[in-house]
Amino acid sequence: MRSKQVFARIVYVAVLAGSVRAEQVQVDITGAVESNQIGSGAFGVVSAGDAAHMSFLLDSDLFANDPSFPTRGYAIDHASYALTLGAASVGLQDPFSAGQTPLFGVRDNDPAVDGFFLATNTALPTGVPLDEAGGFGPFVSNFLVTYGGDALPSLNILDAVGTYDFTGLSVFNWTVSDGPFDPLLVVFEQMTISVVPEPSTLVLFGASVLLLRRRRSAVV
Repeated sequence: MRSKQVFARIVYVAVLAGSVRAEQVQVDITGAVESNQIGSGAFGVVSAGDAAHMSFLLDSDLFANDPSFPTRGYAIDHASYALTLGAASVGLQDPFSAGQTPLFGVRDNDPAVDGFFLATNTALPTGVPLDEAGGFGPFVSNFLVTYGGDALPSLNILDAVGTYDFTGLSVFNWTVSDGPFDPLLVVFEQMTISVVPEPSTLVLFGASVLLLRRRRSAVV
């Protein structure tokens, strides 16, 4: 029931924000595989030391605030999500669990720390199910980073744009879990949150570069 309420709030916020231009936000998280005990399927080819990269897109206006905690969950664009570990690349569960929404959580002064997490709720880092079956249902992608209380000024994802690493980091957790077990561990290195330029901006930028090149050619 709570997951359905969260989804309803996300839709409601999106409708209310319709008159304001939303920004598309890209999240890129990198690290290295620490250990892997999964011996089959897509993750069976992953070895310790392999590069890890998780990426996905968000809409700055598509979110739900938690009713009890200073946290907010931004809906992850399902098709954009990719967890790449070495030669393996896995997306979100497809179709996603009925009544649930994959979320990128933001914490601001919760109660004295800031941070980010993956979940299907707005309060707790429960991870998001992947499109790869484990022994206890789908594998789950878990991610959590916790920083000091002055890392973020608000729950607005646009205020969180920037790069995060070990500076000020107090806790991190990056795993692929199978039921109660964490057979695959990843060491976090860096996370970048950035605004994706709109196509019109890219076209104008490209035209400016072309014009600049022509002017330089004329000078030469």
